Amino acid sequence: MIVGSGLLSLFLVLPFSGAQAQGSLPRFVVDQIEAAAADGANAEDLILHYEGLLAQPLNLNAVTRRELEASGLLTLFQQESLLAWRERYGAVRSAAELALVEGFTPESVAELRPFVTFGEAAPLRCLTNTTTFRGRKKWQQPGMSLTAKHALEAPQLSLHAVLDNDPQERFPDFISLAGRYRGFCLGDFTARFGQGLVLWKAFSLSAFGTPSTAARRGNGLQPYRSTDESNFFRGVGWTGRFRNWSVTAFCSRNALDAKIVDSCYTSIATDGLHVTEAERTKRHTLHEYVLGANLSYERGRWHFGVTGAAYRYDKHNGRRVQDYNRYQQYDGWWGNLGADWYGTLGSLRLFGEMAVDAHLAPAVLAGVLWSPSYNFETSFTARCYAPAYIATHAGAHSTLSSVSNQIGSTGSVRWIQGPWTLQGDLEYVYYPWKRYRTEAGTQQLKGRLLLSYAFRGGALVQSQLAYGSTWKARLQGEVPLGKGWQLTARADANLHGIAAYAGVRWQPSGRWSLAARVTVWNTADWASRICFYEQNVPQSFAVESYYGKGIGAYFLVKYAPVRYVDLYLKVQQGYVSYFVRIFIPG
Repeated sequence: MIVGSGLLSLFLVLPFSGAQAQGSLPRFVVDQIEAAAADGANAEDLILHYEGLLAQPLNLNAVTRRELEASGLLTLFQQESLLAWRERYGAVRSAAELALVEGFTPESVAELRPFVTFGEAAPLRCLTNTTTFRGRKKWQQPGMSLTAKHALEAPQLSLHAVLDNDPQERFPDFISLAGRYRGFCLGDFTARFGQGLVLWKAFSLSAFGTPSTAARRGNGLQPYRSTDESNFFRGVGWTGRFRNWSVTAFCSRNALDAKIVDSCYTSIATDGLHVTEAERTKRHTLHEYVLGANLSYERGRWHFGVTGAAYRYDKHNGRRVQDYNRYQQYDGWWGNLGADWYGTLGSLRLFGEMAVDAHLAPAVLAGVLWSPSYNFETSFTARCYAPAYIATHAGAHSTLSSVSNQIGSTGSVRWIQGPWTLQGDLEYVYYPWKRYRTEAGTQQLKGRLLLSYAFRGGALVQSQLAYGSTWKARLQGEVPLGKGWQLTARADANLHGIAAYAGVRWQPSGRWSLAARVTVWNTADWASRICFYEQNVPQSFAVESYYGKGIGAYFLVKYAPVRYVDLYLKVQQGYVSYFVRIFIPG
């Protein structure tokens, strides 16, 4: 706590300006977080994106088509409908007027409201400055995790700082600094281009979202804001725009954690933990050099791009060659080159990317999204990644840890009829080469069927049946009770266990917000575990895995003692965490 107080005092001397109080994440974001956690991914980048929209809502009268697509807030039909309304009638002045736009219902507008504003078409942007501090302490573990962040945003300038420390690590363990001025990036940054076959150094969504999430929209180089200690580039980059063309180039030198034997690396660690002596000996023992570039042309509703990347480690590859990783090893310089496309034809959206690596092993991904009306939306993607395709910094959808060794397709359909919503997702994958502990020529089938009913008063009932490695079923409901109260309940079951929870949330005013939940579970083992997303302090997420037999509970409270201070506290049977945000309007 002494360290925590010192950090907080240090950040309090920095300038602050306005921010918006934290709101709860929308239901579709929670579904994406749970799907990502079930696949073993870190969803912090996704949460930061939507919390950023809470702090700086999207101006629906100034946002461009590309910004709408990248926001992840609207379906394809809603995007096209909003742009057509603005062109015909001018600015949308209120939430009530937005509900009149085709494709927007009062319920969908209520869900969107914390993330959007209705300003003038050419708003005057001002400087914003936010500082946060987060801590987490497990009851029976020495030490605590500490995270401090600072962000300054101006029309042509942004600065970000992240300081993070896991329990029992030497302080400070991770420091990230990022800055952007006009088209220049300096420090730590992410890179998203095309559909992710060459460069997608950031969080990537699960395939089972909504049909709209099948098509990706890269946003180039962006300052890094996460606490993940390996998923970023460190160096300098530049983006220039000339009429319909844009050019991006960057270079990076980043330190990685690796086990070194006789001046060769035998493994690379990405968990960011440096607690034990063995973990500390791996810290920053390997360096990677990366050169990347993208050339894009965008006109009207069409986008075409070419992306290239070259990279190498400063030590030789000393990993043991086995059948399952035979085609995923290289030494010296390596690289990828790809071409991507993205365009709209009426109610159709076409997207895809083709790429090769240094030895000309290919990878192809293509898809189509069709949304003829608000009531119906469907998408289909197909992919073919050669077993020998190596792309270290790719982030395209894959059911493996690498973008390789699979031929697959994913389809999704969403249909709305009055208060009813029906969605079906299906994915088939064939693996031509061997995987870890699996022979060649195997296949996998995953599917999901969701049915929900929204009542006029805001209550919602949703059921889900899913198949992956085993069958899973879900039933959940939400009931608003008025005066700031809301009840939630959910039960999940598979062939070897069941888990259920009941929760309550109370928000009597903007100053106070309280949430509590009780969970019970009974499953056979870790393989039959059930995952639940939990409301947590901002800039973090909790997806707890329940296995065995037990009962647990948590309590989360937010209190704003004065206008420019937000305090969060979460108490659970395993740990306590807190979050402090202080800001002063400019």
